[in-house]
Amino acid sequence: MSAAPGSHRRDIDGLRGLAVLLVVLFHAWPRLLPGGYVGVDVFFVISGFVVTGLVQRQRAAGTFRVVDFFFRRVNRLAPALLVVVGATLGFAAWRFSPTLLALTASHAAASLGLSANLLIATQGGYFDAAAEVKPLLHLWSLSVEEQFYLLVPVGALVARAAPRWTRPLVIVAALGSFVLCVALTRASARWAYFLPMTRAWELLAGVLLSLFASPSPSTSGPKQLASVAGVVFIIGSALGLDASTPFPGAFALLPVVGTVLVIGAGSSSRVNRLLSTPLVVGAGLVSYPLYLWHWPLLTIGRLSLPPSSHAVATPVLVAAALVLAWLTARFVERPVRTKQSRRVAFALATSGAVTAVVLAAMVLTFTPEQWALRGPLAAKVTRFEHDYDFKTDARWGTCWLLDDEHGPDADECIERTPAERPLVVVWGDSYAARLTAGLRLIQAERPTFRIGQRTRASCPPLFGHGTTVCRDANAGVMEELRTLRPDVLVLHARWNGVPHDLPQTLLALKQMLPSTKVMVLGQPPEWNVGLPWALTKWVGDEVVPERLEPESLAEQRTFEQQTRALSTTGGAAFTSALDALCDANATCLVRLSLEPLVLSTWDYGHLTTPASKVVARRLVLQLELP
Repeated sequence: MSAAPGSHRRDIDGLRGLAVLLVVLFHAWPRLLPGGYVGVDVFFVISGFVVTGLVQRQRAAGTFRVVDFFFRRVNRLAPALLVVVGATLGFAAWRFSPTLLALTASHAAASLGLSANLLIATQGGYFDAAAEVKPLLHLWSLSVEEQFYLLVPVGALVARAAPRWTRPLVIVAALGSFVLCVALTRASARWAYFLPMTRAWELLAGVLLSLFASPSPSTSGPKQLASVAGVVFIIGSALGLDASTPFPGAFALLPVVGTVLVIGAGSSSRVNRLLSTPLVVGAGLVSYPLYLWHWPLLTIGRLSLPPSSHAVATPVLVAAALVLAWLTARFVERPVRTKQSRRVAFALATSGAVTAVVLAAMVLTFTPEQWALRGPLAAKVTRFEHDYDFKTDARWGTCWLLDDEHGPDADECIERTPAERPLVVVWGDSYAARLTAGLRLIQAERPTFRIGQRTRASCPPLFGHGTTVCRDANAGVMEELRTLRPDVLVLHARWNGVPHDLPQTLLALKQMLPSTKVMVLGQPPEWNVGLPWALTKWVGDEVVPERLEPESLAEQRTFEQQTRALSTTGGAAFTSALDALCDANATCLVRLSLEPLVLSTWDYGHLTTPASKVVARRLVLQLELP
C-alpha cells in the first residue's frame, strides 16, 4: 500500500540516507565516487517537496502561520548547526593557525547569517584557501535552503491570492532559474554552483512535484520503471560525473530528474520499498547531523595528520562522524523538535544572530596579530603571510595571467634589447611566474641575458593539456616561440606528480627549435596546507627555524626523479629546485631572514623572491649563461 497523502514517507527518509552517503563517500574517497557531490542536489529536491507538502497541508487545515513556519525551521536546523559550528570554532581556536582561524570564523559568521554560499562564491580566487582547509565549507548548501525558506511565505501568499496562477508561476520561475544556471555555468561555474538563483530550479522541482502529486496509490508498470530510472540517474551521475564536469548546468538534470522520478513513483514501488528498509532509513534519520559533522572531521583530520596516515585515518573519521551524528540526533535534535517551543526557537535564533554579528565584527576588525592566539611567533608568521607582495615583481596581470583570462600575452613580457644578449624565456604556470622574480634579481647583478615571461596560473607548459583556455594559450606560446627562437627555454610548473605529457611537448619543441637549449625545472618543496601552517602548528613560541622537513618530501623526491627521466626522454636538460632548497638531511629552507622575517613561501609552495633567487642562481649556473 502507498502511504496516505500527508503521512510520513519512510522511502523519502531512505532517499535522504542515500543522498548523505553519496556526499560522505565523495568527500572521504573522491576517487571512489567522483560525482558524489550530486547528493546535495537530491537534498534540494527533497526539501522543496517536503516543505511544500507541509505548507499545503497546513493551508488546507487553516493552520498555516508564517511565524510558526519559521519557528519550526529554526527548531529543525539550528540546534545541530550551533553545536557543530561551536565545536569547530573551539578546535580552530585551539589548534589552527591564525589565518585558518580567521577563515573559519568568517565561514561560521556567514553560515549563521544564512549567507555562506555567497561568501564562498567570492572566495574562488587563485590564491584563496583550498576546500581542504575550510571545515565549514559544506554549509553553503544549508544557506541555499534557508534562502529558499525565506521565500516560502511569499509563495503561500501567492497561492492564496491567485491559486490558478500558482503552478504556472512556479514553472516559469523554475525554467528561468534552469536557463540561468546553464548559461552561468558556461561563463563561471563557481558562481553558478553557489548562487541561490541558479540552484532555485532544483528546489522548485520538488515544489512542482508536490503541487502536481497524485494521491493515487497506484504501483503501475510506468511508476516501477520511473523509480528504477530515477535511482539509475542518481547513482549513475555519482559514478560518472567528476570534478572536471561543468556543474551544475545541464548535468544537474541527472540527479534532479532522478530524485523527482523516485519520489513521484510513490512509496509502494519496489525501489522505494528498498529505500524504506531500516538501515537506509536509519541513515536518513541522521542525515542532517551526519552532513554537518562529516566535513569538519575530515578537514581537521587531514589538516592535523601527516598525509601518509590519511588512508587509515579517513575511515576512522567517517565512523566518528556517524557516532556524533547519532548522538546529536538523539540528544540535541529530537528533544527540540519534539517540544516545538516558540521560546526555544527564539532563543536559538537570537543566539545564532548574535554569534554571527560578533564573529563578523571580529573578521572585519581584527588584525593578523589578534588572531594569533598561540603566541608571538604565530603573530609574526601570520603578519608575513598577510603582507607579502607576491604579485608585483612577478608582473601579475601583464606577464602572469590567470587561467580564465583570454587574449594575447603582453609584448612587454619579452625583452627585445639588447639583441646581442641571449634570450631566456620562462614558460609555465604561477610557479614559473614566481621564478622570474628571482631570475630578474640575478639579471640585475649580471646583466648578460634577456628574460621573456609567458606564465599563466594553473596552466603547465604542456602542449594540448588542461582547460580550453590553457590549451589555446599554450598553442599561442608555441607559435610565438617559433618566431622568437630563444637561446634558452625554461619549462617550470607545479607538476602535481608526474607530467606524463612532458616528453611529447619536449619532442615537439626540439623539432621546432633545434638550436634552443631546453631546460625543465622541477617544482620546489611543498608544505602540507602551507608553510605558515607548519610553523604555527609545530614550532610553538620558539624562533622560526632556518630549515624544516616537509611531511611528504620523500614522495616529492620520487616524483622529481620521474620528471627528470621524462625530461631526458624528451631531449631536455633538467635541474632540481629541491636540490637548490633542501639538503641531504631532508630539511628544506624555511627562513631567509629573521629581522625582518622572510620565509621561503607564504603558502604551500610558491617561492618568495629571495627563495626564487636561490633556485634561479642554480639554474643560471647550469645553463652556463655568460
